[in-house]
Amino acid sequence: MSKTVEISVDLLKELFKALNAEVPENIGEESLLELVFKLKNKDAASFEPHENNFVSNTNNILVIDDIGVVTYQLKILLRNLGYNVSVAKDIFSGLNTFVKSNYSFIVMDLFVSTEQEGYTLLNETKKIITKNNLNTKIIVITASSKSENKVKCLNMGADYFIKKDVGWQDRLVELIESFQPSPLG
Repeated sequence: MSKTVEISVDLLKELFKALNAEVPENIGEESLLELVFKLKNKDAASFEPHENNFVSNTNNILVIDDIGVVTYQLKILLRNLGYNVSVAKDIFSGLNTFVKSNYSFIVMDLFVSTEQEGYTLLNETKKIITKNNLNTKIIVITASSKSENKVKCLNMGADYFIKKDVGWQDRLVELIESFQPSPLG
């Protein structure tokens, strides 16, 4: 049984813009998708989750952030705690990575690389989670001090929101580990 992932035209246009390419007026969804895949040397099958991809594994975490030092730190920190960590640095690779495997957590920066792209990524990952009835938790991280970002992210379906300030990595680890089964059963 094959599952497919629906991607909105808006996301496709954002992906196209992220590739620094102009979006032709009145382009159809299929044509836009085809152009995006050609530009990234991918084929449409890369967005089709395989049947076994969505098997629950509480140790898989996807980190999406365009700042290399953040992804590196989180990758090392979480791997040292026993988690399997995948990293993506943009919307396209984040969604592509997400649909190829099941993740218990997506830790995503709100500004990947812009606020609008972050909201688009949040919206699309939430759609995939809902459509496939997944238990993936979305944790949005950001250095932004705007309180309205937290409200908007939570209203859009983020499960948690962490401001990147002093001790944010510790709060992230505590949150993730709070979902792990107790050693006492």
